[in-house]
Amino acid sequence: MTRTRSATLHPHPTAWLTAYLLINAAGSSLPVLLNVTWPAAIDAQLFVAVALASQLILALAVCCLPGWLLGNIKIKPLRALALPSVVTLTTLWWIALLIDARVFHQFGFHLNGLVIGLLLSGRLMEQLGLTTVSCLVAGGVLAGMATLQLLFARWLKHRRIAALPRARWLWVLLPLLPITQGLAIWYDARSRADAMTGLRPIPWLHTATARRHLAKLGWAQEGGRQRQLAGQPSTTAALQYPHQPLQCRAERPMNVLMIVVDSLRHDMLTPAQMPNASQFAAQGWQAEQHYSTGNNTMHGLFGLFYGLPALHTNTMIHHRRGPELLRQLDQRGYQFHLYGGASLQGARMDRAVFAQVAAPLHTAPNDVAQDLRDRYVVNQLAAALRGQPAETPFFGFMLLDSAHAPYAVPADAEHRFLPQARSGDHLKTHRGTDPAPLFNRYRNAVLKADALIGQLLQALDDSGRRDDTVVIITSDHGESFNDLGQNDWGHNGNFSDVQTRVPMAIRWPGRAPAKEPAITSHIDIAPTLLRHLLACSNPPSDHSAGLDLFGPLPPMRPLLVESWTQRAVRVGPRALIVRPYGIEVRDADYRQIPDTTSTAAITAAIIDQMQLLQPISRPSP
Repeated sequence: MTRTRSATLHPHPTAWLTAYLLINAAGSSLPVLLNVTWPAAIDAQLFVAVALASQLILALAVCCLPGWLLGNIKIKPLRALALPSVVTLTTLWWIALLIDARVFHQFGFHLNGLVIGLLLSGRLMEQLGLTTVSCLVAGGVLAGMATLQLLFARWLKHRRIAALPRARWLWVLLPLLPITQGLAIWYDARSRADAMTGLRPIPWLHTATARRHLAKLGWAQEGGRQRQLAGQPSTTAALQYPHQPLQCRAERPMNVLMIVVDSLRHDMLTPAQMPNASQFAAQGWQAEQHYSTGNNTMHGLFGLFYGLPALHTNTMIHHRRGPELLRQLDQRGYQFHLYGGASLQGARMDRAVFAQVAAPLHTAPNDVAQDLRDRYVVNQLAAALRGQPAETPFFGFMLLDSAHAPYAVPADAEHRFLPQARSGDHLKTHRGTDPAPLFNRYRNAVLKADALIGQLLQALDDSGRRDDTVVIITSDHGESFNDLGQNDWGHNGNFSDVQTRVPMAIRWPGRAPAKEPAITSHIDIAPTLLRHLLACSNPPSDHSAGLDLFGPLPPMRPLLVESWTQRAVRVGPRALIVRPYGIEVRDADYRQIPDTTSTAAITAAIIDQMQLLQPISRPSP
């Protein structure tokens, strides 16, 4: 009896943390719930609720962990820091949460490096309608919040009753995290976009996926069934894409053949390096300063098909929404021929670009050697082109993998550039590595890809469809061979010209050859095809951030580019890299220079592209 009474009057120094955590988690759910659009299905609603509880409790547990550790230390001065540390971290969490809720309401995605950079520059404040007075008021509110947090924590800490929940009860909540991830894997595999899109307002929630593994077990929705589900209105109602239904009236549109050479640098399109592609470019329209939307395959191809910056990739994947370009082609009866030397699933094209296309995604069988896979799929596509019915329009897509590491070159292919490295392994490179042998291996791989391009173009000629087929040759991103002297190898490492500037050549029947000196981007391809191929009268802004390549183009424009871990804005030769501490400007040689580029006009253009998919009206920049 004495022991129980003592425990009641003198609780453990950290006994108050459990109640503090749970009450803050419940309170912090309110700003998130204001942004939640609940799914119609009961099971999906429960999933969103469990995911929200799991994420908030995890976040507050992180805020409370230092206090718990300090509170259990027997050194009295350190134990005194337990409460201030918890209050400080929790207040910072609330600040981030409230700003994030406002940003999500305005832009449709959460605080990230780009948003933080714009916040620090002051430009985002204007777009959010935050004046100096409102910022001072907000500062006062936050100071009051910190004071209330401190008073609340002290009240809990000195409460001498046994009503406080014990820390052991948190173990009951721990299964919420694996339950959330398990349900996310299941709903993703079953193409339950209603459940997955319900997660979007939950800040910084990342979910796992195992679609390919579950598909092998027959538990995942794949192929036509998956794409049929993606087209249901209930799964796309929350997505404002396009802003207006497209009005297209082409009576007999031409075919399209798109050839993408993975990792093809902009300086490879020369007669000596790529004789077939170079001759092709001389016969058509060629961009002299063309940029991809990313320095990796997924983000580069996203911009190419959607006409949108690649920061919207996950939004489209969650909504199972394919590009409007392919949807319009499908409505007009186009036959799709989709091939890749590497699996198109690896670039998540099955979940984004081709999410609503019922045609199969072809690649070479697993028993085909890596250096022969491109040749295999080119033969397959060439046969498909020769057998294509004359009365049916087609969209052909080929992703050649030859120029991607390890730069596989068959023994019977031409090895023009020597000496050549024995392998294309970037893990063996360092600052002192001589890049010439590895670069030569890459150039021989590009030469092999060019020979396959010539084979495809010849197959098109043999099919009799040359004069009614638009042919596009480009790349998803570039490739580095320590060109900058910064130990830069491969791609997805920086936003320099070497990794983001790519060739773009278009042969359009009836159009005279031309060279375009203005800055162009992958986001311009979809609006150009919709305008001139399908005679869509909508302005590009209804469905894209791009411009009509055959219309007037500004000599300079800001372009968002994406990597797996960060993003930047390309403005002419400069790259404005978004860091957590602000904007870092790099020149053409990728050396850091003083920030003289980030003007209000550039920031306004970036913010406008960030808001492209929002259904609410946007303020004028």
